[in-house]
Amino acid sequence: MGIARLGFLTSIKNRLTAAGQETAPTLAQSSPAASSWDSLLQRYQTTGDNRALEALYDEHANRLYYYLLVMSDPNTAADVTQKVWLKLVESPHLYKAQGQFQAWLFTVGHRMLIDEIRRDKRWTYDDDVESLPDEHQELRHCDDFHQALKQLPFAQREAFSLQQEDFSLQDIATICNVPVETVKTRLRYARDNLRKLWKPTA
Repeated sequence: MGIARLGFLTSIKNRLTAAGQETAPTLAQSSPAASSWDSLLQRYQTTGDNRALEALYDEHANRLYYYLLVMSDPNTAADVTQKVWLKLVESPHLYKAQGQFQAWLFTVGHRMLIDEIRRDKRWTYDDDVESLPDEHQELRHCDDFHQALKQLPFAQREAFSLQQEDFSLQDIATICNVPVETVKTRLRYARDNLRKLWKPTA
């Protein structure tokens, strides 16, 4: 079950009920090949088959949530995750089949998160190509990798996190809307800074 599945499926059920429909039975528990994501979404686009949408959600929701969690906090990550999926429910036609459903999903998540950050002053969105941790900030050398990762500037943290999700350099460039060379620079700075910040215990 996905992190935000309960809230998401409740919203789906409410929308279907309002439209006088019934929630479709869940698809058999199987994970289709990556090449099948487009066909599942096309099925949902053309027929409104909620089983296809649920299969996409079960496969991708956790990965999207954890990416957003690294970039924000639990409440914001959950809220943005649900907004992304509700956008897909309301406007499935926005995705044009290109065999890149997951990259598209993360692109929507990235944009919605940036919008959230700009509305909420708790975080700083820093897209400077070569940004480094603030020299006036007290950096905490720690043995917890995730705590070290959280100290990286936003752009570096995002590039590194997306690479850990197995996205290609081109995918990351597309998601973040920057050139591939910019992605390479951010990754280089991210790795250099993590070496300084992360001090694992022996």
